[in-house]
Amino acid sequence: MIRITLQKNLLLWLWLLLCLVSPTGTLAGTVDHVVARHRVLTTEPSFDTRALADAPVVPMNKVLSAGYGAEPVWVRLSIDPGLTPGLMNERLLLRVRPGYLDEILLFDPASASQPTGVTGDRHPLGWQAVPSAVFNVALDASRQPRDVWVRVTTKTARTAHFEVVRESDLHKLDAQAMLWSGLYLGCLVIFAIWGAAQLLVRRDALTLSFVGFQLASAAYGACILGYVRLLVDLDDAAAVVDVVTVIMVLVAVFMSILFNTVLLREMHAPRSGLRIMEGILALFPVLLLMLLGGLGMQALQVNMMIVLLAPVVAWVIALKSRRGISGVSRAQAPGERWIAVGYFSVSMVLTSLAALPGLGVIEGPLISLHVIMLHGLVTGFLMLAMLLYRIYRLLQQRELLAVEAAFNRQRAQRERAHREDQQKLLSMLAHELKTPLATLRMLMGSIGLPARGHRAAERAVQDMNQVIERCLQAGQLDDDALRPQRQPVQVDALIREVVSSLPERGLVRVSGEGSAPVVSTDPQLLAVVIRNLLDNALKYGPSDAPVEVFWQASAGDEGPAMHVDVRNEVGLSGKPVADKVFTKYYRHPQAQRRTGSGLGLYLVQGLVSNLGGGVSYRDEGTHVKFRVTLPMVGSGAGS
Repeated sequence: MIRITLQKNLLLWLWLLLCLVSPTGTLAGTVDHVVARHRVLTTEPSFDTRALADAPVVPMNKVLSAGYGAEPVWVRLSIDPGLTPGLMNERLLLRVRPGYLDEILLFDPASASQPTGVTGDRHPLGWQAVPSAVFNVALDASRQPRDVWVRVTTKTARTAHFEVVRESDLHKLDAQAMLWSGLYLGCLVIFAIWGAAQLLVRRDALTLSFVGFQLASAAYGACILGYVRLLVDLDDAAAVVDVVTVIMVLVAVFMSILFNTVLLREMHAPRSGLRIMEGILALFPVLLLMLLGGLGMQALQVNMMIVLLAPVVAWVIALKSRRGISGVSRAQAPGERWIAVGYFSVSMVLTSLAALPGLGVIEGPLISLHVIMLHGLVTGFLMLAMLLYRIYRLLQQRELLAVEAAFNRQRAQRERAHREDQQKLLSMLAHELKTPLATLRMLMGSIGLPARGHRAAERAVQDMNQVIERCLQAGQLDDDALRPQRQPVQVDALIREVVSSLPERGLVRVSGEGSAPVVSTDPQLLAVVIRNLLDNALKYGPSDAPVEVFWQASAGDEGPAMHVDVRNEVGLSGKPVADKVFTKYYRHPQAQRRTGSGLGLYLVQGLVSNLGGGVSYRDEGTHVKFRVTLPMVGSGAGS
């Protein structure tokens, strides 16, 4: 279902894109009366017919590509009004694109006044011959073929297309331009609305930057297409519109590179590459300061260089990225990275078609006037396609995670039920075995066994009891059923009480440092910890070797703490492996001849952790030592 919906969305957007990139040139039936175009190689600021006629000229394509410069650019247009014999009383108009040129002056020698007409985004809309989003001025009514001159002065790229058409044809061309530009802006707004709707469902930096880029592209398009001039038709607002247009040029480029940077970050691009992209982004505040400081032309020239180079840098970084557009590794989705590389390739080609003529490096074709808008539309569509694919993959991953989570819940429920059954079985066995063990203990006292045999039998019964108790406690620990019930505990008294319950209590030596501390802890759990450590030391040390228990209080970096050390000599069973000593069911190979469950030290670590402390093991050569550390926060000191 997700795949079908994605395909339908992509087909819909592809259809819109094909509609918007349809040819937007001269309409059938309209006639351009310009028969030749030449660029005049002079920087003469004022109109001088003799000087302009004597100046060298070079043939020019349909589009002027003069790069950036403070000096004016002169263009000579050879026109022939006779191309439309039925012209009669209809005016001829000079139509100039794009809509961000500062000032355009027409000099028609057939006219009595010079300049014949003035337009540009620095001048009010009312100065044009016809109110329109496209610059236009009227020529003289003469029907004689002649040369006219156009002077262009602008701080933006000196790129322009000139055509001379009848007034009726101008209205047709304007209607066509309004249609396509309206669809273009509407498409960008739809992209932005779609992204905003996605943000309501899931906040995402990539989608947010996509929305920002689409809105900035729409605002930039509204400026250069002349919509802002149409909406703000005030004599004193022309200069403001000019500044706003320049600012939107910078903002649109900034948002485009910001989206690319976020996309590369999602793809886990190399850190060095991301720093380069972030460095490019850091240039834009500098460009704004240059603009406000009167260096608008230089700021726009640097901006155009960024337009040319940034996609190339992003393309190289995308090739070195470790993940695809949905964040998965290249091994899991090898084609995803190439989707992003394809996007950056298209972006690189389109921006080159706009930037190279804009910088004056090459003469641009007529399409170069629309490349920036085409770039915004095509890259917007590709961004949308990538985001749709990314959402599709994220939904796939979410579905897989949901299935996996459901499976894990079922498995956890089965394991919990299995543990509960095991715990019930152990509880039943413990209850049923305690009575026979008690009977055995009574019989051992009545049959008059020798002292050594009695101790051995008593030890065996005690070992069986301990195995049962530890199995029960391990189950409770795994189920998180052993919750500490804290109360003040006199540690030395608790240690001596545990020692007194041991058959081998004569081998245990208890000592301490300073006054006996009082710790806020669970006495039953702490008693189990000490008993297990002592039992481990007595069982695996030499049978006649003493076991040392030493307690002390200390003021460490993490606050006051209580330490209890249990130290014994290494017996025939050898030393435990340090990294396995607290592992559940671990027993040293040489200790297998002794009764045990492999749970004693595992319980020690788990119970001490529940009490908020820690336990460590240390090999001292001929001895081994276990240290239990408990925090003394909220504890007092006894005498």
